[in-house]
Amino acid sequence: MFNTSPESVNTFDITDVGHIERIVIGSVTPGEMPTEEENQQKMNRVNRCLSDFPKGRVIGVERSFSVVRIGEHQVVLEAVVYHIGFKKVPLWMEEEKKRKPSFDIDPDKVSQIINQQN
Repeated sequence: MFNTSPESVNTFDITDVGHIERIVIGSVTPGEMPTEEENQQKMNRVNRCLSDFPKGRVIGVERSFSVVRIGEHQVVLEAVVYHIGFKKVPLWMEEEKKRKPSFDIDPDKVSQIINQQN
């Protein structure tokens, strides 16, 4: 006989989801086409969400495809968006947010500073 006690069945109840991570892989804006390296970094993040502790579960997937005409050129935008659910925010995600600077770097200002020093 099969053991069907609640402890032996590995289930995932959507009501347990306390945090959803949304990861976009591909292009959704014609002016901001991601490089292959950027897409690979995002796939690595999806894989980490699904394999590191606590393991997340894919609770939704969006697929986007559109052709945009810019002048006389056509640009194809394709993207897959993964919605990964967790019971709570993983500790490694909270640590990543703490390490990121809370300000944006303006490349024009950096160039001005470098040019003033030369």
